[in-house]
Amino acid sequence: MKIQPKIIAIISFVFALNSCSLNEDAGQAQEEEVVVGFDGVFVQEDRVGKPAINTALILPSRKEAFNVIVTNRIQSAFSNEIKDRIEALSPAYNIATDVNALGLSSTDLANVLANDVLSISLRQPTTFFDGTHVLTGRKLEDDVIDTALLLIFGGEDGTENPQLSKDNVNNNDRAFRNDFPYVPRAW
Repeated sequence: MKIQPKIIAIISFVFALNSCSLNEDAGQAQEEEVVVGFDGVFVQEDRVGKPAINTALILPSRKEAFNVIVTNRIQSAFSNEIKDRIEALSPAYNIATDVNALGLSSTDLANVLANDVLSISLRQPTTFFDGTHVLTGRKLEDDVIDTALLLIFGGEDGTENPQLSKDNVNNNDRAFRNDFPYVPRAW
């Protein structure tokens, strides 16, 4: 399977915009990051660092703006909107002092979610959420939707609103491959 040029362009654009530095997570001094091997002009068409953010928490009239905004501006442009949507949708945030299972207020959670990039840690286990580590990367089998639902609807201990805190899709319909590109084979 060949990776489509559009996917490569999106990946390189995301890395360039985020000034992703391998040194940052390793605790080394910040240096300007140089991206090698991605020549050309790229246009961002979609943002999917954290699935379901745009789908569920961005107003319909602003979805396209969310998809194409420059990454370093996304938090200031969308965190209040995401906070308002979280509070409107979730009974777990019906009191101003409510927090989720990570101790995040609706404002804090909105700031985390508004930064819609896939975070990667070089020092911690790669996982979207494993009960201890949060947003240190993402394995294909990580249930990112259940994690998002738990953080939005689960309340302080993750048990509030159990009917809203899980999508009940417990696995992929086909097994992931052990080699690149890892995604299941087409039907």
